[in-house]
Amino acid sequence: MHCVPDTVTSFLVAFLPAILIGMAASGCVPVAAIVENQEIVSNTPPSSPDPAGEEMRSIRAQQLFVRGMTRAQTGDQGAALDLYAQALRMAPESPAILAASAELYEIVGDHVTAHYHLNKAYALVPENIHYALQLAGLYTAMGERSKAARLYADVLEKAPHHLDARYDLARIYMMEGETAKAAVAYERILEENAGDRAVRRQLLHLYNRLDDLSNAERILGAMLKDEPYNVELRRILAEIRLKQGRHEEAADNFLRILEQNPHDVQLWIYAANAFRDAGSFVWAGNMAGKGLAIFPNALDLHKIAGYAAMAASRNAKAVRHFKEAVQIATENDYGNEEELGSLRSMLGSLYARMGDTQRARQSYEEALRHIGVAAKRPDASASVLENLGDVYEALGHRQSATDAWRRALEIDPNHPELRKKIDRK
Repeated sequence: MHCVPDTVTSFLVAFLPAILIGMAASGCVPVAAIVENQEIVSNTPPSSPDPAGEEMRSIRAQQLFVRGMTRAQTGDQGAALDLYAQALRMAPESPAILAASAELYEIVGDHVTAHYHLNKAYALVPENIHYALQLAGLYTAMGERSKAARLYADVLEKAPHHLDARYDLARIYMMEGETAKAAVAYERILEENAGDRAVRRQLLHLYNRLDDLSNAERILGAMLKDEPYNVELRRILAEIRLKQGRHEEAADNFLRILEQNPHDVQLWIYAANAFRDAGSFVWAGNMAGKGLAIFPNALDLHKIAGYAAMAASRNAKAVRHFKEAVQIATENDYGNEEELGSLRSMLGSLYARMGDTQRARQSYEEALRHIGVAAKRPDASASVLENLGDVYEALGHRQSATDAWRRALEIDPNHPELRKKIDRK
């Protein structure tokens, strides 16, 4: 809600007499009744208006309203609502009293009655931005966010630089999951208030969700100008570089971050992977090795070190890392059959390279056991089935290998390597 009690109180005290006197001058004399605890007000004027009586009603309504505001400020909502009801019997067309009543009804959880009073207040003075914001906040509380969004948009047409309305409209879009609209709304806020770091962070989050890397990079660049040594921001930039395929730049960013924060295992994994993806297998192996000196049980670092050693034809070293990875995964009840099968399969290929036929077969049989479980799942991926076929082929089961590759090709028909394996004699 956009209600600030002290401000509203002073505003109403200052302008209420004029509002009520204006009502008196219009000759509108209310007739009120109470039906099932719901105030029903008739605005039918009497046949012969009494100016003196109208003025007395106006003054009386003002007095009751001020007393009601005083009670509301002390937390006595029941007494305040009773005084507001009495004031409305004197002046049923007063937007100020209607809006104040609505605020209290919302506080006590009666959204229906709050809406009745506030909607009437806004209908009486649709140009009043404060009532529009109050009604939009009430709609939000009632879960009617589309109505709230329309009201905020209406306010912004009348007052394009109203930041509160822009913030609340952006939040509505966030709650509704309308990420693109939320990003546009926050961009408009940033135009008005370029130094708002919270808005920049929200935009960075939104653009990452939208996978809009160019805008994410733009926002991040502005944030880094203010906080050049912020490790978290540097890390996000490095991750964006990875998504953009700028692996060497990503690796360089991760190296800088590691200088400040060497005790984050994920940073070592990111850095080593970035070097590997950039084709720098020696650097990838070095980074994985340095990380393992701090985190000896980091499964992913052992895998990267193993792949780097394979690329350098250092098969014995690769075997040590993959064996360590299998042991860590098994001891920690890793539970990922596909991953375990892949590690065992890699060991099998390494033993085959080294001419150790017996160990190669044992490793492939272990791999088959794990990958076979993963391949039986209804959501088995093409990569699982391809790996299954590779293991069958290594064990000499050509037909089973072909069947597995064909299943993989059905899932991923744009995989040329699968076709080559199927056609291979």
